[in-house]
Amino acid sequence: MTTEQIKSRFVSAMRNHSREEAVSIISEALENNDISIQTLYEEILSESLNSISSNRQEQSIPIWEEHLSSNIVRTIIELTLPYVYKQRQQLELNKTQPLTRKKAVVFCLEEEYHDLGARMTTDFLILLGFDAYFIGANTPKQEILSAIAYFQPDLVCVSVTNYFHLTKLHLLIEELRHVEVLKHFTFVVGGYAIYNSTDVKSQLKADYYVKSFEDLKSVKEGMR
Repeated sequence: MTTEQIKSRFVSAMRNHSREEAVSIISEALENNDISIQTLYEEILSESLNSISSNRQEQSIPIWEEHLSSNIVRTIIELTLPYVYKQRQQLELNKTQPLTRKKAVVFCLEEEYHDLGARMTTDFLILLGFDAYFIGANTPKQEILSAIAYFQPDLVCVSVTNYFHLTKLHLLIEELRHVEVLKHFTFVVGGYAIYNSTDVKSQLKADYYVKSFEDLKSVKEGMR
């Protein structure tokens, strides 16, 4: 089955609010090696969500329906984890992936509840050879500082969907840059608000801005 066929069937299942059918379609595709994790996340899940999610200006579908679709996608992401580790193991066996892993912490800011992008980013990082720790949505600043101090990661990733949180992100980056024990990491940001705001990159002063698996791959290569 082609990627387009899988996506068409999956979108249809989502529109029919059928979690069971959606899970069956993706499970079969992964089991048959019809799609990679990268293809699933970027070409099927993300695009399917974009095609169904409510327009922020017109609100073309009810919010409850958007939430229902998001929860179906969340279920799919969780069931893919064994395939994520399997794909990473194959990369390591083929010696296209280093066995010595760097660490990454992934999170969303306090009052930021759109965490599916961050969750998919975590799996991408696992595929790239990181030990990646997703600490979740709506993470208070003090808990972010605590997690970074505990894990001492090489990479810190934050996803921002809500425009109103960009100032909060700017202040967090500034604070982290001045905490001695937290200085030695690469700061990566992504999310809807980053790529749909004017001049936000120059204001935030993060190390990298990512939108795709290939972007993350470039970040990893730049860390060597």
